Amino acid sequence: MAVDEAPGPLAPGDASTRRELIELIERVERATGHPPLSEPSRLAWAAGEGDVLVARAGDGVVGSAHLVQRDGAWNIELVWEPGAAHSTRRRGLLRAAAALARERGALEIRYWAFGHRPPDDDLPLGLGFDVERDLLQMRVGLPLAHGAPVLEEGFALRAFRPGSDEAPWLEVNNRAFAAHPEQGHWDLPTLLERESTAWFDPAGFLVCEAEGQMAGSCWTKLHTGVDPELGEIYVISVDPAFQRHGLGRTLVLAGLDWLAGRVAVGMLYVERDNAPAVELYRSLGFATDHTDRCYLWRAPVR
Repeated sequence: MAVDEAPGPLAPGDASTRRELIELIERVERATGHPPLSEPSRLAWAAGEGDVLVARAGDGVVGSAHLVQRDGAWNIELVWEPGAAHSTRRRGLLRAAAALARERGALEIRYWAFGHRPPDDDLPLGLGFDVERDLLQMRVGLPLAHGAPVLEEGFALRAFRPGSDEAPWLEVNNRAFAAHPEQGHWDLPTLLERESTAWFDPAGFLVCEAEGQMAGSCWTKLHTGVDPELGEIYVISVDPAFQRHGLGRTLVLAGLDWLAGRVAVGMLYVERDNAPAVELYRSLGFATDHTDRCYLWRAPVR
């Protein structure tokens, strides 16, 4: 099968191609066991933001590149037909997407390879990208054998309260992840966008309080359209002022305990180089399911 046309933009009113892309994304997820697009990219596409390039072969769509500007850089994610992952065609799609980002004035471009395998490096490295970071997806069977979480005296857990907890949660989360390239830049519109999604459940958004203020939280998310169904530790954060109380481990246990009543597999993402967190999760029985790798291109300094 040969790609008949160079990758081209998805027209805003092209409902037929949009349906083909949705079907392609669903096929890829069934074949690989994980979504080919990140949540921010899916939400941006649903809102009509960013750019989409489409690759065709014959009469069908075989691939797409999704571009969205986020955190000062352009982010590219590719979707490719299972069984049609010819490196030359994929390189053409990534090259076209990177060229479009540069036309938009990009000084930094990030490309994500979800479910990374060693051969995947050849494509971006051959186009001038460097490996930036690895994100591990780790899983564990539920329920755990560690028993219920135990809080120190003076700490209490409750459910998130939409309409009143947004501001303190943003303050705590962004302090906890001040140095993180993505997690430390939440704002109110982003949080409210997540609250409006079909999966959001404040009962599974656990807030830890102490001394009359928010000390940390464990936000969970259910993935019910996959096999196996997964319960994710979506965001976990501890205010730096309340560290050294074992809240990280306690909040993870609390989140997994809540999820255990709903699914049989827990899941989370963690940076490979975050050794303390990886060690904590392994001590609870988590094992790496797959790795997502991020590559970075920077404009040459003039």
